[in-house]
Amino acid sequence: IDRRAVTWRDYLPFVEAGGYRDLRHWTEAGRQWLADSGAAAPRYLRRDGSTWVECRHGAWQLLEQGLPASHLTAHEAEAWCRWAGRRLPTEAEWERAAMAQPQHFAWGQVWEWTASVFAPYPGFTPHPYRDYSAPWFGSRPVLRGASHLTQPRMRHRAYRNFFTAERNDIAAGFRTCASPPPCEGGR
Repeated sequence: IDRRAVTWRDYLPFVEAGGYRDLRHWTEAGRQWLADSGAAAPRYLRRDGSTWVECRHGAWQLLEQGLPASHLTAHEAEAWCRWAGRRLPTEAEWERAAMAQPQHFAWGQVWEWTASVFAPYPGFTPHPYRDYSAPWFGSRPVLRGASHLTQPRMRHRAYRNFFTAERNDIAAGFRTCASPPPCEGGR
């Protein structure tokens, strides 16, 4: 698993190589999102001559390419991974890496998409607000970590979040893994 989230410096070659037009890298749901959204680049980026600029806090400014790529959908994260020959970590892989060696695991600048679908932990019971998480089990990808916009009291390596895959209005990015996914269910 990577020590840090994918940066704009990592992500932009995918965009510049036509990654948003090359449908080989996109899942079926990702291709549908592309068709529906008309996206040709990440939501808050555009070209200004030969440079990239980003809409940040309501103003267009030079993109800081060393920052984690942000405001990306799960579809964009998956497409980049396929293009780069990598994959998203599972939620368990993300948490294990974050907890086992926190000094080598930079997190907290962006929420991070994972390959896991939001599901209850063993022993889960919905209380006191039943409609917060249970209605979304099995239907949304898990994000881990926190973003630079997350309140300090909510920042913890074990915190999990969940949004629909097409959301790009949140400060979400991703990190990747190089190896094949682990066996699930003892297979």
